[in-house]
Amino acid sequence: MKLLPLLFASLLLLVPSARQDSPELKEAADLTESVVKLIAEKRYSDALAPAKRAFEIREKLLPREDPRIGNSLIYLVDIYTAKRDFGKAKEMLLRLLQHQTERFGAENVKLAPTLERLGVHHFRDGDNSKAEDAYKRALALNEKEYGSDHAEVADTLFGLAQLYSARRDFDRAQPFFSRALRIYGKSLGVASAEFQRTSEAYSCLGYETTKFNVFGEINSIWQVLASPDGPRQAPAGTILNGRAISLPQPKYPDAAREHQLSGRVIVKVTIDETGAVVSAKDMCGGPPYLSESSVKAAYAARFTPTKLSGKPVQVYGVIQYNFVNRSSR
Repeated sequence: MKLLPLLFASLLLLVPSARQDSPELKEAADLTESVVKLIAEKRYSDALAPAKRAFEIREKLLPREDPRIGNSLIYLVDIYTAKRDFGKAKEMLLRLLQHQTERFGAENVKLAPTLERLGVHHFRDGDNSKAEDAYKRALALNEKEYGSDHAEVADTLFGLAQLYSARRDFDRAQPFFSRALRIYGKSLGVASAEFQRTSEAYSCLGYETTKFNVFGEINSIWQVLASPDGPRQAPAGTILNGRAISLPQPKYPDAAREHQLSGRVIVKVTIDETGAVVSAKDMCGGPPYLSESSVKAAYAARFTPTKLSGKPVQVYGVIQYNFVNRSSR
């Protein structure tokens, strides 16, 4: 599932240039400036102590609705998340949501990013109901603010789809993937990173649940929205195993045998005009060790060149590798 980008840089613009009316508040401002620099340098452990101190000062001296308190909470969320201390990150997010609710009101769209981040943490903790509620509340706020066809709405739809997809709940994920694709295609274009990301995630759900009709839906959305000068190949569903001249099988690594791993790896490949694989990536996050072995094998595959109007062209598709547990061998 996706995580939302760091928010501190944009939120600095919201902080009023009010005079620092005490030495402690001046200290908090100086500490926060150092925190921003340390986060930018990814020195999260070094940033934690000054971020906590700045927050303590501001919480003690400032009115509850002061935006500087919210900013300090956001810095702490980002630091704890980067340090993978998800329990503390969730605690700070809950405090941030309370602060934003008191400051803006419960129906303000500014709460939506915090709700989405909370949804991720609820899901990580196994509380699917709270995760779903957080995302749905964020979706309602975004739809109210931006309308039903805005990219911000599509971002939340994608998050909800990923939530259901992680639970292999195809029936619930499908309408959210479909709607997000249509919005991204209309607002950002079918060549956008957002459209491609959603196409891949939706395709992966299709592979994992054997609901292969999703490929037809993805490609029909693409065909309706694609511009004449855009990509010439639809984004989903081209399985290339049967088209290969040579398709070496990946090795079953000793580490995979040790962990008794099995499963399917879906490798997305780009094939050049000569039929060689020039790029390969594990599209759906297959099992460790098996993923690396599959990508390596995919690079060694060879295909008959694809021609368009008699001219060889670059194409892409997927190669499926299926692994069974070989621990007994």
